[in-house]
Parts: sequence; C-alpha cells; structure tokens
Amino acid sequence: MTTPTETAPAGSTAPAGHEERGGGFLVGQTDPERIFTPEQLNEEHRAIRAAVEAFVAQEVEPRREAVEGKDYATHRELLARLGRDGYLGIDVPEAYGGVGLDRVTSVVVTEALAGADSFAVTYSAHTGIGTLPLVFFGTDDQRRRYLPGLVAGTTVGAYALTEPSAGSDARAIRSRATRQPDGSYLINGSKQFITNAGFADLFTLYAKVDGEEFTAFLVERNSPGLTIGPEEHKLGVHGASTCALTLDGVRVPAENVLGEIGKGHRVAFNVLNVGRFKLAAGCLGGMKPSIAIACAYARDRRAFGRRIVEFPLIAAKLAGMAARTYGVESVVYRVAGLIDTRLGRAEESGSPDAIRTALEEYAVECSIAKVLASEELGWVVDELVQVHGGYGYIEDYPAARAFRDARIHRIWEGTNEINRLLVPGTLVKRAIQGRLDLLGPARRAQEALLAPAGTGAVDATGGGPLDAEAAFVDAARQVTLLLAGATFQRFGATLEEQQEVLAGLADLATGVLVMDSAVARARRAAGGKPSGLAPDVAARHVDLARLVVAERAGQFEMTARAIAPSLAEGDEARLLVAGVRRLLRTDPVDRVALGRRVAGHVIAAEGYPI
Repeated sequence: MTTPTETAPAGSTAPAGHEERGGGFLVGQTDPERIFTPEQLNEEHRAIRAAVEAFVAQEVEPRREAVEGKDYATHRELLARLGRDGYLGIDVPEAYGGVGLDRVTSVVVTEALAGADSFAVTYSAHTGIGTLPLVFFGTDDQRRRYLPGLVAGTTVGAYALTEPSAGSDARAIRSRATRQPDGSYLINGSKQFITNAGFADLFTLYAKVDGEEFTAFLVERNSPGLTIGPEEHKLGVHGASTCALTLDGVRVPAENVLGEIGKGHRVAFNVLNVGRFKLAAGCLGGMKPSIAIACAYARDRRAFGRRIVEFPLIAAKLAGMAARTYGVESVVYRVAGLIDTRLGRAEESGSPDAIRTALEEYAVECSIAKVLASEELGWVVDELVQVHGGYGYIEDYPAARAFRDARIHRIWEGTNEINRLLVPGTLVKRAIQGRLDLLGPARRAQEALLAPAGTGAVDATGGGPLDAEAAFVDAARQVTLLLAGATFQRFGATLEEQQEVLAGLADLATGVLVMDSAVARARRAAGGKPSGLAPDVAARHVDLARLVVAERAGQFEMTARAIAPSLAEGDEARLLVAGVRRLLRTDPVDRVALGRRVAGHVIAAEGYPI
C-alpha cells in the first residue's frame, strides 16, 4: 500500500496554533488559504485512489453478481484482501496493526470504493462505525484483542444501536444489561437494521445497565443467547447484509464494557459524527461516476437526428450534476482538513478527553455534510435516470441501481430530519456555553438590517472573478445569523418545539457552508494556489463555483423569507422580510450562459470536469 509521507498531516489546513472552531464558517469570512481542498492531495493520496479504483475494477466488478447476491463469503474475502494491503487500518494506530494515516486518506479511499456498490456499504460499516468505537474509546487491552483482526479483515465489525422502537431517539433503547455478582452483565433485548450483522464477528452494542445507564459493550458473535435474524429485503443495496439481533441472556464480561458505564452516549454520538462525515464521502463517490454515465449515454443516444447531449436541456442537467458535485466535494474535503488538524493534535496529546472533544467539535459540519451529500446524490441519480429516459427505469442499465441504492443515505446515520435539528441546536448550545460567539455577529447582522435604505446589498462591482459570489456568501451569512438571533429571542425555552423554523435555519447554514466552501476553493484555484494549476482548469473552478452560488441563491432567499414571518409580527415581520431581501439583493446572473459553459466542460471531459 502506498502511504502519504509528509512531515505534517496531509489534512493540515492552518499554521500551528490556529484551529477553526466548529461552526466558525458562520461567524466570519473564510480565508481560502486556510481550508483544505482536493487540489492539495499529494502524490501518495492520488496513488492510493488509483489503487482502490483498480481494486474495484479488477476484484469487485467481475464478482458483482456474487456481491449483490448476498454471497458473504465473497464480501469477507474482499475485506481480507483490502486488509492485507492496509486499507482497513487507515484510521487505526500502528501500535494495533493499523497504518495510522490522516483522515483525508480515509476520505479518498471511501470515495474511491463507492463504485463497489453493496460491498462499499460492507467496507464503510466495518471500517467506520464497526471499528472506530474501539479506536477512540477502547482500553489498551480491548484494542490489542480486537483491532488486529479488524485491521486484517479476519474479524468483521458491526454497530448495533437501533432497536425496533428506538431509531433516531437512541436514548430510548430498551435493551437491558443486568449486573451480575461476578462483575459480568446479562443483556436482554433486540436490535434492528444492523449492517454486516449476517456475517459480523464483533458488535459494538448498546444497552442500559440496570435499565438506566446507557452503556456500550463489545459483544462477540459466538456469545450464547445471541441470535441473528434473517436478512431484510431492502429497496436498495441488495448485497449488503442487514439483520436484526435478539439477545436472550447474553453474558458479557466486565472487560468488554466500552468506555464508561452510563457514558455510552459519548461513544455513540461521537462515532456517529465521524460516520456521518464518511457517509458524505461515500455519497460524493457515487456522484462522480453518475455524471460520466449520464454523459456517455447522452453522447451515444440520438433523437430527432441529433445526439441528445446537444439538446440544451440535457446539457443543463449535466451542468447541474457537476455543480452539485463540486459543492459537495468542496465541503467534504474542507471538513476532512478540519477534523484532521483537530483530531491529530488530540491524538498526539494522548488524552481521551481531548480526543472526545475533537470528535465533537465539528458535529455541526458533519451533520451538514451528511444532509447535503445524501440529498445532492439523490438529485444527481434522479437526473441520471431522467437522462436515460425509459431505459433509466430498466434494471439492465446502471441508472436504476444507482437510484435505488442512493435512497438509504437520507435515513441511516441519523435521518436528515434529525440532523437538521442537530445543526441549530448544537450552535445555540455552544453560544450559551460561550464556545462560539454567535451573539456578536448576530447583533452586527441586526445593525445591517436597520441600516439606511440602499446599504447592505451585495456589492458585485469588485474586480475579482468571484468577488460578487463572495459578497453574496457574506450576505447569506448575515441573514442566517440575523434569523437565528430572532428565533432565539422569540422562542427561548420553547425553541425545541419550533422544528420547521429550526430545519429552515439548518438549510440556511448548509447553504452558507456549501457556497462558502465552493467559492473559497475556486478563489484559491484562480489565485494560482496550489501552484501549477493550468488557467483552463482554474476557469472551470470559477464557473462551477459561480453556478453553485447561482443555483443556491434563489432557494436560500426563499427559505429565509419563508421562516422570517414566524419570527415576528406586524411591522417587525415586514421589516425582517424586507431586510432579508435587501441584504441578499445582487445583480442578476445569466445562468443559461453559465450553465452552458459548465456543460461544455463536462462534455469535453466526458464526466466530472475537475
């Protein structure tokens, strides 16, 4: 396996001593030089990506029928092959058999494996939520017992949290662990929708000690009393194993408690933060090939005497697919850099509390990345079906499988509705704790609202190619803070009940992060950094970033104007809506011409043009 050998972590995004706080994208302008972008991937990263893509083409693709047909001996064999080459131990320290690489490498591999369809689910569940609980919360003894097998692929991991009556409401689980005189625990209960359960050897499983204390346990498959249910018949990812578990007096020794008694939520929620982020990387991996497949079909298919790729409406679909992919890619790699910097320093300290804090720091960004990537993938594969027309509805063509397989991403790792509520809830909590200064920027946004007419509008007169877009992003940031402040002032203690407003605020925050990330990345490319970027490639970055903002701007304003009347009444409501319109006012963009340029980039590249 080729590995990065830089003297600093590949994901480092800032000078020593500088770390962007979680949620920091909302409270200040972004310096393009301080974010990580895919253009910063080094030669080792690129070699790893090429090797994984070759593995998918040479090892998985010829065995697709077995993989999708639930031949789990094949899944295990493929995992073991990846284990021999080190790809199962990217996030695992070398002391326990891993290779201890940066999180950017993990993103590269997850993205490259997305073409493996159901096996990609097996891999992600194993290396992510199946292994990371041990990496971050296991004792030295637990790590030495289990991690070498997980890294080699001889032990397969799974994560058992969901229950028939407790999905997103994780703390409502009913599985019960009863203390025994010898210090062990007897667990009774059931789990539902457990990925890899059909052939997993080790489960990170949650139960309440004495019915009260939410706790994580390491449970081996051969434990007496543990029964694995039949495979579920799913809408998509047919080859991935999904089963229920029944626990009838399963005895678990005291040394298999993971973390602390009553502190299982720390394990569950922090590992899920990383899981959500990795899911976003997997969604990104599904978006890029969809563009290439759509482009190839549109170039070959003819109608009315022309190739359908020559019809502007088909070309517009390709442009939209590329722009949404660019936005997701910009966010995923930006967050990868943030996590790498913070988590790398925490691991160097060796402090469990520092590691837990580092995992939790970017919970907002991880939730946004999950929602954004899963929904944008859904849009992209829907357009993939549409480009194929009737053939997109036929199982013999790849569009149908891509469409079915994409749907689950909006459900697992916390539904998108739950993740939307987590975003503003976490931001408000941090503001109250003094961890993130939202009040000062919100106050300045309110002052901008009350400024004399004619001020506060987006200034599109700058000299740079993306000055207008950067100004719009700053205005969008002000609007989000303004409405967030108004929401807190109006609802206070009843804030949690205002789910429609909170979801709207989450969508505004998502819009800010994706537009900000795309513009910052493209400005960096247009500025010649990293060095050696050809002018035509830089121009593609600029066009894609402009299209990201152009396509998001209208929806952003509609969302802001939709929730504003819920935050005030009478003249105050009218002032708020008028202020939103004024702050977001900008010169019109010729989206038709811009879209046609981006479509030209896609057609010339025969796929994603970056």
